[in-house]
Amino acid sequence: MTLATLVAGFGMLGLPLALAREQHGNEQIRLLHAAVQIAVVLFGLCGIAALAVQFFPYKLPAGVTAQVLLILPILVFLHCAQRVADSLINAKGRFPAQAAARIGNAFTGRGGALLLGWLVQPLAASMLAGDCIGRFVHVVLTIELGRLRPDCKSINWRPHPKFLLKTVSEYRRFALQSNFAAALPMVSVLVVQLMLAIRLGAEAVGYYTLAQSIITLPVTVVALSSAPVVFHRFVRAADEAPDSLPKLAQKAILGYLLLGGLCMMPLILFGQTLFEFAFGKDWIAAGSTAAILAVPQVLNFGLTGVLSIFRVNRRINAWMIFEGAGTFVILLGMLLLPRDFDLRSATIMLAGLRGLYCTLMISGCLWAAKQKGEWS
Repeated sequence: MTLATLVAGFGMLGLPLALAREQHGNEQIRLLHAAVQIAVVLFGLCGIAALAVQFFPYKLPAGVTAQVLLILPILVFLHCAQRVADSLINAKGRFPAQAAARIGNAFTGRGGALLLGWLVQPLAASMLAGDCIGRFVHVVLTIELGRLRPDCKSINWRPHPKFLLKTVSEYRRFALQSNFAAALPMVSVLVVQLMLAIRLGAEAVGYYTLAQSIITLPVTVVALSSAPVVFHRFVRAADEAPDSLPKLAQKAILGYLLLGGLCMMPLILFGQTLFEFAFGKDWIAAGSTAAILAVPQVLNFGLTGVLSIFRVNRRINAWMIFEGAGTFVILLGMLLLPRDFDLRSATIMLAGLRGLYCTLMISGCLWAAKQKGEWS
């Protein structure tokens, strides 16, 4: 799932970010066509790679079945489609449709994975299929509730190399610094999962992944659903009253922190009990992991809603530097763990590192809110 996110994030070359900021009709359509064509190219390349890997002579890792490999291109395409749909609806300012789509994605994605695991078997393919269901529902709801059918009907799906090269070249700042900064948190998540898998095995990763998916649910439903509205308020403040932007950013951070505390408190206090009730005694370890990781997740609420301040005040390079420093802190800290650590000690260490990362990024947002100038 993280790999599909990374492929879609880097492969789309930042065009969804450019589309979200574009208000002019003709240029908006141009970016929409280019983004969709790149998504088609990525789907084809991932499909070829998935088929080729199955003929490799070496044995694939446990859990990586033929079904998993064949689902990956579909998941990548749905990731791309979701990014494009979100960006277009954001540019048009139709936030109720986007909020409904995010909520539908969160519930159908998690619910689909749990249902497939219960009805069929709790395999990796079940989780991937559930994620596909959630993202498909997200795209459909965005198109239908956001009244995007006319835009979708006019899309030219066939990739045109000259057109794509020209568009990507003109928006290269989004393809480089902004794209890299947005992908760093996903890289961090992937590397942490790999480190836990190598040192502790698949069972520990299963506990960690379930805990992570549950504690991020409120962020998906609440923080990400409201983030586009906050982004547009920041844009208006930056254009009309720049001096009010730092105070507006502070209020947004404090509001999100308060909301994050309220959402995470049940998990912090009763994580083990809730997981045992919902998933059974075998998943108590996941509940303990969730209770620990829920503490820095409170800070993540404050970060999620205001991270767009770097784009609003055109501090893309600074965004990349802050993200790079935060990712370095997390990965270095995990590498320094003693070799005999267990899942609980690793989770405590990771919670502390994520707390440092969120604090650093929130400080960066407050700094960026005070800055003005050209793209840098």
